Amino acid sequence: MKNLLVALFAALLMAGCVNTSKSNKPLIVLQEAPQFTLRNVNGGELKSSDLRGKVIVLDFWATWCVPCKIEIPEYNKLRAKFKDKGVEFVGVTFDSGSIEKVVPAVKELGMEYPVAMGSDFIDAALGGHFGYPTTFLIGKDWKVYRKISGSVPTKMSDLERDITALLAKPED
Repeated sequence: MKNLLVALFAALLMAGCVNTSKSNKPLIVLQEAPQFTLRNVNGGELKSSDLRGKVIVLDFWATWCVPCKIEIPEYNKLRAKFKDKGVEFVGVTFDSGSIEKVVPAVKELGMEYPVAMGSDFIDAALGGHFGYPTTFLIGKDWKVYRKISGSVPTKMSDLERDITALLAKPED
């Protein structure tokens, strides 16, 4: 019985280390990105129509998610690197409470990119998510090219590579 429990525990640990993003695969269109309007935590609305024509890193996160918090400074760095090249990062928070609870977390975490409150619509339109963080890479053509579940060691370098490739991709 003890060996079975040890084996089960080891299997669970290994499952958490599996890279499900397929981020080492070539960029292919996964789906059309949805049109949306979300409530911006700094006031007003965040509309997909305002983002079209840019490469978008859309990150589903939660205020209590430790891997999400670890990634935020890296997103800030990548955003600064690509800021003037037609790239935008957007945080979409789920399961974080009211907007009044999210605003202080955004400030505390030093998020330098737009953050909006998640909705059932955007979650379903992007195929849902099973945990946090879940990151979507959307091209200038408003197609989803990558869905990354979790926080994997090569995530930022993979995103940088993929953003560069999408920026170089001719528009159809």
